[in-house]
Amino acid sequence: MSLYRVHLLPAQQGDCILIEYGRPERPHRVLIDGGIAGTWKHLKPLIEALPVEQRRFDLLVVTHIDQDHIEGALSLFKSPPEGLSFDDIWFNGYKHLEESDLEDFGPLQGEVLTRHLWTVPAWNQHFGRRAVVVPDTGPLPTRELPGGMRLTLLSPTRERLKKLRGVWAKKCEEAGLVPEVEPHPPAPEGLEVMGGIDVATLLSGRFKEDDAEANGSSIAFIAEHGGRSVLFGADAHPSVLCASIARLAGGRAKVDAFKLPHHGSRKNVSRELLALVDTPRYLFSTSGSRYRHPDREAVARVVANTQPAELWFNYRSAHTEAWDSDALRGEWRYTTRYPPLDAGGITLDLS
Repeated sequence: MSLYRVHLLPAQQGDCILIEYGRPERPHRVLIDGGIAGTWKHLKPLIEALPVEQRRFDLLVVTHIDQDHIEGALSLFKSPPEGLSFDDIWFNGYKHLEESDLEDFGPLQGEVLTRHLWTVPAWNQHFGRRAVVVPDTGPLPTRELPGGMRLTLLSPTRERLKKLRGVWAKKCEEAGLVPEVEPHPPAPEGLEVMGGIDVATLLSGRFKEDDAEANGSSIAFIAEHGGRSVLFGADAHPSVLCASIARLAGGRAKVDAFKLPHHGSRKNVSRELLALVDTPRYLFSTSGSRYRHPDREAVARVVANTQPAELWFNYRSAHTEAWDSDALRGEWRYTTRYPPLDAGGITLDLS
């Protein structure tokens, strides 16, 4: 039996996702992002538990330069466990950006990772060391990994990469490559974190798309293996995902799970996007510790779009356990999955 397992590691407000697939006795592996700096304490033991000869990964994807995705990945290069290597590394650095405020933008981390990768032949190897990008026309880029996994790129577009170029340069100059600490944003208008949930009211609000340049540069893709597939949305803009999905056969994405973009932000999970993705399972990677994700509007759109839906949370927190409600589950026909109290994250096994 072929393996397809997705581990959502505890990365606080960020992403750190380990995929294992192929033969159960000798699986292939893909790593998506490294979360915040503290995520390394969870990722490192998983790598060191592998035999040294199995620490060669098919692919590392650093989806974009926000700190909650890139910081933990830097530890892979600062103090790598013995034998750790990657056949290919996808990351769009400043040199790949052909020409508003950024949420927790990481110019220092982006430049540090770039310095690590300059001499690494695997950097964007599949793309000829050029940008990982969706072309304006023609087929979507695909990649076959050694273990038989097929990746279909959905984001970013050249337009989104160009928007990031000027901001990256300006932020680096302004900050002197020293990251700033941003204050916590306020709670969503009219909603208290611990208050009751009215799905119908949440659905009535007007949608406004995320316009952060860093999020727009996110590398998002569908990963298929053994007849199963997962859409990994990174922090991508929903309009970009919708446009790419429309270019797939049938104009829809039929997948076994959807790792929602931007940790379930109301600005990245649109009803239009959900209508184009046919799946029973929705994955949320966030503790809500800084940006209070997932937003209730986003979860409401999910449960209204898909019935029954499975909601998979890699943390039980004040921002996720509000959906652990018999009344809401009965009315909107969904189920919830949370990690055990002593677990680090949650694992979806599609084997």
